[in-house]
Amino acid sequence: MPPKVSAVAAGEAHTLALTSNGELYSWGRGTFGRLGTGREADVHVPTAVVPAVAAAPAAGRQRPRFTAVAAGAYHSLALDGSCSMPLSRPLLLLLYSSSW
Repeated sequence: MPPKVSAVAAGEAHTLALTSNGELYSWGRGTFGRLGTGREADVHVPTAVVPAVAAAPAAGRQRPRFTAVAAGAYHSLALDGSCSMPLSRPLLLLLYSSSW
């Protein structure tokens, strides 16, 4: 049975879903990099977001488990509350790639 969705955040034209096991999914309009996929292509089905720091974690570190999500018109935000990053700092992942 897949994990349950524990939180949803909606932006102008995209959506984020956080599962009960800390996985992050996004879909919708991909412009400005707001989906966190590394591309600006639109995605029409929920797609797992794996930040670069999680794709190849350093020895002894696990992939982050996200605990909160938020979305605005052109950005998305996910917070890892496990404090598994160096210096016990939580990972704040801002999915936004456009220059000002």
